[in-house]
Amino acid sequence: MCKFISSFPTQLSAVALATFFATSANASIVTSIKPLGFIASSIADGVTDTQVFVPAGASPHDYHLKPSDVQKLKTADLVLWIGEDVDQFLAGSLKKNVDPSKVITIATMSEIPVDMLYKGEHHHHDHDHDHDHDHDHDQIHHHDEHEEGQANLEVNWHIWYSPQISQLVAEKLADKLTSQYPDKKALIAQNLAEFNRTLSEQNSKIKQQLAPVQQKGFYVFHDAYTYFNKAYDLNQVGAFTINPLVAPGAKKLAEIKEEIEEHKVSCLFAEPQFTPKVIDSLHNATGVNVGRLDPMGDSVKLGKNSYANFLQFTADSYYNCLK
Repeated sequence: MCKFISSFPTQLSAVALATFFATSANASIVTSIKPLGFIASSIADGVTDTQVFVPAGASPHDYHLKPSDVQKLKTADLVLWIGEDVDQFLAGSLKKNVDPSKVITIATMSEIPVDMLYKGEHHHHDHDHDHDHDHDHDQIHHHDEHEEGQANLEVNWHIWYSPQISQLVAEKLADKLTSQYPDKKALIAQNLAEFNRTLSEQNSKIKQQLAPVQQKGFYVFHDAYTYFNKAYDLNQVGAFTINPLVAPGAKKLAEIKEEIEEHKVSCLFAEPQFTPKVIDSLHNATGVNVGRLDPMGDSVKLGKNSYANFLQFTADSYYNCLK
């Protein structure tokens, strides 16, 4: 990179570098993961930029902050994250570099009623490093097991799939942003009103779209969708916990096939990190439709209405596999 810059005339290099450092120092809202960026960029539209730490294709569970990320933290107007149970990579740097008044920690928001939070399995998501994968770790979870073991389960923090909770986060963000930018109060209020109106419209549209497939059973490979399933009355029969990078063995395929036949499952939902080999072997063994869900919304762009677009993108993924 240095050689590339030095090949330009000195004057141009100086301008380019000055622009780079000015841009780097720009204050903005930073979020731990992209789905929170959808909420933030809708509320901050026309007020300030929104940036996301974990890039497309990466997982928050094994992400490490780069020096440029720490710089973003230091100059941030606001930081929006779920909390250290989920976004552990941010915890230490936040304490060192950011005034607590500039941080919104969703896990500790008093505005979110306890009855809005669902319980779920705790996943460490260390698949990428799971070289000694043992098929005994592959499990099948059913709804009845979830009901029995609620007391021992942890809060399911995939809260960005809850339109209700996301609305409360948006309101909190609007309040904090207004105190940072009092001169933009009217614009922030307008953005929040637009967020709520668009979300309400999208909710109605998605309910109508998914009504014909509500009774169709499906399995997922990552128990991340409870909030979406409850919001739109979808029938998740259970979850298979398998390593997405290793094709399941004959015994595991036989178990999955048995489950699918027993529960008359219409669809298996995988995620982008699953290799084609895993998907193909499951599809060939079971004959069931295989769909894809993307909990990070990699293909959805940040910006106004991006949260509503993310919900619609998810609804389309469900509908296309279940119809």
